[in-house]
Amino acid sequence: MVLWTPEHLKTLLPSFIVMIILGVLLKIFIGNKSEKIRFIPFQICAVVIVILEILKQVISFIRGYDLYHIPLHFCSLFIFVLPAMAFYHGKYKDYVRAIGSAVSASLFIFMAVYPDLIYSAGAIKGTFTNFFDFHTVVFHTVATFTFVLIVCLNLHTPKIKRDALSVLVFMIGYCLIASIMAQILKTNFNNFYQCNIAPLQAVKDAILPVLGFTLTQTIYVLIVIVLDLAFTQGAYHFYRLVNYLVKKLELKLKKQ
Repeated sequence: MVLWTPEHLKTLLPSFIVMIILGVLLKIFIGNKSEKIRFIPFQICAVVIVILEILKQVISFIRGYDLYHIPLHFCSLFIFVLPAMAFYHGKYKDYVRAIGSAVSASLFIFMAVYPDLIYSAGAIKGTFTNFFDFHTVVFHTVATFTFVLIVCLNLHTPKIKRDALSVLVFMIGYCLIASIMAQILKTNFNNFYQCNIAPLQAVKDAILPVLGFTLTQTIYVLIVIVLDLAFTQGAYHFYRLVNYLVKKLELKLKKQ
């Protein structure tokens, strides 16, 4: 199991540095502007995400549709959550923003810790020769950047009880839909059909002859759901911590 490949080190590490620099610069220039202005970079990212996904779906249909391209992966949530957070300003905007912040934080953590699970070294090598590789790398890079924007441009004010419940309910809904469709279509949405982490898949395979497919798969799916719910809750609290530290640093710099 490799967390970071040499290809990720050469491309993703510089990307993180650029993201943070851009976030700081945007904070300096528009951080004190109205919410409408502060949301513009985030809205641009949301539009880019949607355009990339539309192109992916169209090309997939042209080439002979691959069921794996159905937007039921965890990262597929960005094509729904980001536009909602970017353009919805109604009564439930705080709930939507909490979900968007938690989902963005989840991807940011994965990209920082285990990027090879998100996209492979092969996808990086094929970025400029294969559209689907290009989509994978650019889509996840832009989606990761949205977390930086949320924190740097103060696009959401955390409120723990409201936010944690919103994220939990949303993720339960997603997990139920994605896990059921993964079994029906026998397609590995969000690891609900099989595990992309080799050691864990080996354990699953070892248990299979003892418990049988149905029971093994049921237990496995329930474990993945619990892990998803726990991870997104943890990601939300990670976001709260980062948000708190950034604001604390801001106050310290203002006093100097």
